[in-house]
Amino acid sequence: MSYEIQLQDLRKVFPDGTEALCGVSLTCPRFKTTSLVGPSGSGKTTILKIIAGLLEATGGTVLFEGNDVTNLPPDKRNIGLVFQSYALFPNMTVIENVEFGMLVRKVPKEERRRKAHEALEMVQIAELGHRRVHQLSGGQQQRVALARAVVFKPDVLLLDEPLSALDAKIRVELRGELARLLKEFNITAVYVTHDQQEAMSLGDQVVVLDQGLVMQVGEPLEVYARPANDFVAHFIGSANLYRASVVEPVNGHVTVRLEFGEIKVPEETFRRRWSYVKPGPANLLCRPENIAIVDGQSAHAQLKVDECLFLGDRQRITGETNTGERMLVEAHSTVPVKKGDTVPICFSIDNMHFIPPEE
Repeated sequence: MSYEIQLQDLRKVFPDGTEALCGVSLTCPRFKTTSLVGPSGSGKTTILKIIAGLLEATGGTVLFEGNDVTNLPPDKRNIGLVFQSYALFPNMTVIENVEFGMLVRKVPKEERRRKAHEALEMVQIAELGHRRVHQLSGGQQQRVALARAVVFKPDVLLLDEPLSALDAKIRVELRGELARLLKEFNITAVYVTHDQQEAMSLGDQVVVLDQGLVMQVGEPLEVYARPANDFVAHFIGSANLYRASVVEPVNGHVTVRLEFGEIKVPEETFRRRWSYVKPGPANLLCRPENIAIVDGQSAHAQLKVDECLFLGDRQRITGETNTGERMLVEAHSTVPVKKGDTVPICFSIDNMHFIPPEE
């Protein structure tokens, strides 16, 4: 079976006084992958090590399927681990590396070999079973580490930045492959990464951390499109975030006033989408791909372009509004715009998001 993981008020203070976790409470659903993402020092690897039993918490509780495992040693938790360094044994062949955990558990030789071969088939490198670790590419080593972690059918799979040692091209290729494998394993997985795209593409649930606190928990699209605060808005993806003033509705429209212009939204649309926003100050978020270059009559602002970066099928345009706010826009590469142009832009009302100002 696979376990639901619950963390209750998890705290960790290191001997030097560093507070790594400040009361983290979190549920990692059964059969799903939970991505922990945040900057260095946010606490994501500390959480992983406490779940694994490799690090003792200062306070709080770890539950596997409702059972308290806070003080249980790692070898009693039935977990699979994949580290950034892979931790493979260079003196062993690939298949011997995969068998090692079962050897420690005293699984009979024939059964060990059969299960190891099946695990290598699942990660699509069964033909490399006879090779030594130094004869493998980084991507192949990553697959061996993954096969070794799942060969004994653990209830929980923990992955600590397993792709970070690979070059960019292989990393992108293996990201898709790893997403497929995690679905096939049908296991509760916790995936630690500092890479936002990795977190969003691999996680069924994304947890954004900062300074030992949970900033937001949600599905990838929710975290990207509806960030809970300014930190999440800036950390996940590129953000155009502006101070705004929401005015009481007049003649069926709510006016959103910004330094560089106004956006009028039908009152019914506003209440349906942003019922939590009251008249007064708010922060308005619009992602670069949700700002369009339009004709002058429908524009919300004018943007003076100071850079155009060609990205293949699209271009990234940066510039300033007439009142000095910086703005980032993504447009199709065929849109005629160049450095020095002043272009009218329009926000996609359907894709805007309001963040209440922090108190």
